[in-house]
Amino acid sequence: MINKLSILLVGFLLSISAQAGLWEKMTTMGAETVKPSSEYLIETAGWNIRVYEWIPADNPNVRCMFAAGSQKGGVACYSIND
Repeated sequence: MINKLSILLVGFLLSISAQAGLWEKMTTMGAETVKPSSEYLIETAGWNIRVYEWIPADNPNVRCMFAAGSQKGGVACYSIND
């Protein structure tokens, strides 16, 4: 009996984790997807650093960057001098 309950519990937990992507898709269904204006990798020792740059739709005088890696990442925005 305990074996069946354990299997049922594991199955339930796996189904919840598998639906996490489904929940994300449902909550962002109407959101517009915008491609970054630039995307590149930075060569670093032992880290996988990816950088994404974009110009926000509501403020064309600003450029934003997002650095992502296997550790923490963050966003920085700065003014574009015309």
